[in-house]
Amino acid sequence: MEDRFSKYFHLTFNLFFTFLAFIVSLLLLMFGLRYAFGLLDYIPWFVYLFVILIILVPATLFITIFTIYIKRTKTHPSAAVRYISQGFFAVALLCWAAAFVMDMITFFKTGSRAIDSYYSYNIFLLAASVAGIFIIGVIQALTYEKEKDWMEKRSERGLED
Repeated sequence: MEDRFSKYFHLTFNLFFTFLAFIVSLLLLMFGLRYAFGLLDYIPWFVYLFVILIILVPATLFITIFTIYIKRTKTHPSAAVRYISQGFFAVALLCWAAAFVMDMITFFKTGSRAIDSYYSYNIFLLAASVAGIFIIGVIQALTYEKEKDWMEKRSERGLED
């Protein structure tokens, strides 16, 4: 017979050390971020690298999302919804690409560190993108045929009890 005490004792210490490792890794991450942001004052090019990274995040995120949704919409069963969705996603993709290009031009001309001078952080562009993704997603979900539950699938296959 197994020794249950040693098994539970081993499990308890594994859980405890896992929790402790999680806390230590969070603390190391916090200290690392603190010192990395402290470098912003001492290394001038690091500030510009950080600002470029901040400018890239929303544009890259939404351009990727809209590209994926354009590809997925091609297989939608309803032609009207497919055209509406692809039209919206194409316009949104063009808006984000234009905002990204204008932001890069603005950054390389002015070197501004304030995000309010960049189009990627315009509240209307961000809100319209998120709302559009949600609305188109709901429209697409409502136009798919109803998915059959397990009882209907089973009765179609003739597996009645």
